Amino acid sequence: MPPPSLQPVSRLFLKWRRPLAWGFGVLVVLELLYNTVLATGLLATVINRSAKNLKVEWSQAWSLVPGDVHVRNLKLRNEGAPGTQWQLEMEEVEVDLALFSLFRKQLRTESLDVRGLHVRIQPGTEEAGAEKPRSPSSSNSKSEPWELLLHAVRVQEVRVLEWTNVSLTGITEATGSLELLPRQRISAKDVRVRIGPGQFAFQGDAVASVEQGSAEFTIEAQRQGADDGIDLITGVKEGRLQFAVNFPSLEELQPLSPRFPGIPLRGGKGRIDAELHVKEGRLAMGTQLKGSGEPLVVPLGALRLKAPWRFHSDVYTQEDGSERLGLKLTLGPVRLEGKAGPPLETPELLVLMGAKAPRLGESLPDVHLELHATRSHPLELKMLNAWLGPSFQVQSGLATLEVSSQANPEKGSGTARLALNTEQFQAHWGGVLMRGSAHLNATALKPVGDRHTVTLHGSRLDLREVTVRTGQDGARGWDGTLAFPEATLTLSPLTFKGRFTGSFSNAVPFVTLLTHKGALPKLLSPLLTANNLSLSGTVSLGEEGAKVSQLYAKGEGLEVRGKAESAEGAPRAVLLVKVSGFPVGVEAGANGSHVQVMSPFDWYKKKTGEPLN
Repeated sequence: MPPPSLQPVSRLFLKWRRPLAWGFGVLVVLELLYNTVLATGLLATVINRSAKNLKVEWSQAWSLVPGDVHVRNLKLRNEGAPGTQWQLEMEEVEVDLALFSLFRKQLRTESLDVRGLHVRIQPGTEEAGAEKPRSPSSSNSKSEPWELLLHAVRVQEVRVLEWTNVSLTGITEATGSLELLPRQRISAKDVRVRIGPGQFAFQGDAVASVEQGSAEFTIEAQRQGADDGIDLITGVKEGRLQFAVNFPSLEELQPLSPRFPGIPLRGGKGRIDAELHVKEGRLAMGTQLKGSGEPLVVPLGALRLKAPWRFHSDVYTQEDGSERLGLKLTLGPVRLEGKAGPPLETPELLVLMGAKAPRLGESLPDVHLELHATRSHPLELKMLNAWLGPSFQVQSGLATLEVSSQANPEKGSGTARLALNTEQFQAHWGGVLMRGSAHLNATALKPVGDRHTVTLHGSRLDLREVTVRTGQDGARGWDGTLAFPEATLTLSPLTFKGRFTGSFSNAVPFVTLLTHKGALPKLLSPLLTANNLSLSGTVSLGEEGAKVSQLYAKGEGLEVRGKAESAEGAPRAVLLVKVSGFPVGVEAGANGSHVQVMSPFDWYKKKTGEPLN
């Protein structure tokens, strides 16, 4: 029998023993039920049935203390319209879960620690003319969806972040909060990301190495209408991304430039330092990119361009308050090499570009592009594999290139208009001097479904106030226009084919150059002036050289038909020339020229295989 002093305590214990046992039993049962719900995935099933577009699953989940949950291989997947989806895969999760929030159809956490995260984001694309799928509004839904309120999130060891075809590794830590109401809103606040050494990849292939970086952003995205999805990009209210990358070759970055898929780039090893500021889904003030690299190599048919590069880009505000993205690309010294002859060389080329600050994930909507050869360093060119000799030299002052582009989403194509104007060009070809001005206007159309072909129908080149001077002859005034009713530029491999027509004040420059280089006998020169000259034919330029066929020219007292080609630095031309009705055959080649007086029509037909009408 207990001492008298312990009797009240014993009676009290005996009085509450049964309720305490029942209470403890209830807690054990609830804990067992709680763990059963977690272990069997019953909670995930309830959430998934309620949230039609949100899928939650895990492989293991348990709790030793109510509210403190341990989860293995947790996956959250959300699918929107049209084609938008994102997925979070977490290897290990420790979460402080607010249990009573479950009764309000909320999955709310007081803290969430994640180790091992894989993020996949697919913004989705909407086809032109496609009808938007109707999504039921919350008022018409049979039940309200579950809401995810993930507070005090801390993530370590982010395995990979994938955004469509682009992926990034090396994210060491991320913190912030995420709130999600499926098909209604997404909110990410105070997100901070730290990036260590990693890799930047496209379609699984590494294209650059990341030294370090950081990011901060806030997302507030809501559905705007009953038939609209959530615009995740516009929902990026404020963001900043800073990183430094090194890449072994510009060729590795080529897939990131879908506008120029067929122009191969080699070399150009370099570095890019970037600080991107985003506001309302667009690049904003404070954005700066700069980089430089070793010489890049660009094959251009039979030629090859080689030049080291550097660039600077930023977002600035215009007088009207609009924000523009500017880029300054400097190439220099530039060297253009061919299979024969001396190289083209110029100390520096400068490319300036301006466009409306783009929306993330979109191409530049309107572009103004200028190309300059600096006044202090005139542009000096040597054209290789020219038909009539490998030593064609061009010297120019300032050249300006203006490009405007316009997309046509309905047809899936785009149109660009190009205008190139030279204040004055000066060309030397042996002892021949040419001077004048050139104006090029071209319209480029990218056909639907063809990434490697651009049509240039209707392009036009105007030459004005051109003079030709040799050691013996004085200057002669000359004008001309060359048009391409049909023309096609293929990017891979780089080739140009087209049909051309032209009208010129006379044939003096052509005849002077041809006879001076020995392609035509000098005795014919005085007979070939041909005022009011018109011509037509087809041209092909590519890796194998240049070819002109179906050439036909007619002027006062002159008619010419034939073909010409240049390959491996050996030009060749076969012509049938009529001077004042008198026909002769002319063949020009590496070994000189030949004039066929006897039976020129039969000779020409045998040489070319072309019928004479």
